[in-house]
Amino acid sequence: MPPRWVVWPFRLLITLAAILLLLQAVLAGQFLSGVYASLAAHAANAPLAGFTVLLAAVAAVLLRWPGRGPWWPMPAAFGLFLLTGFQIGMGYARLLAVHIPLGVSVIMLAGFLTGWSWRYRPATVARTAAAAEAAA
Repeated sequence: MPPRWVVWPFRLLITLAAILLLLQAVLAGQFLSGVYASLAAHAANAPLAGFTVLLAAVAAVLLRWPGRGPWWPMPAAFGLFLLTGFQIGMGYARLLAVHIPLGVSVIMLAGFLTGWSWRYRPATVARTAAAAEAAA
């Protein structure tokens, strides 16, 4: 039977990453509304969000091994990490035509992974009567 604890690091880290990424949009909106100090907070939060996404990607590996979970969260989480890094680069390069729509995509992917992680239930091995007899 797969260990059930392995789903929790992914759930918690991808949720934190989604919150930090959503905070990026809030801080950008505040900056555009005239709260100019929010740009510094937006820049400071970016590497924190990126690092949290990286930790979530590592947790996705644990979800697969030893958790025996699905394989697809690993490339999805690592892809999110790469997109987040590219997003940070586009922001520092001031390429807002790429930075803003990519930010929306990053937040949507993080939200999808977060929602999936909370709906995911690790498979349990049903013990049949024959398996129970063999174990006894």
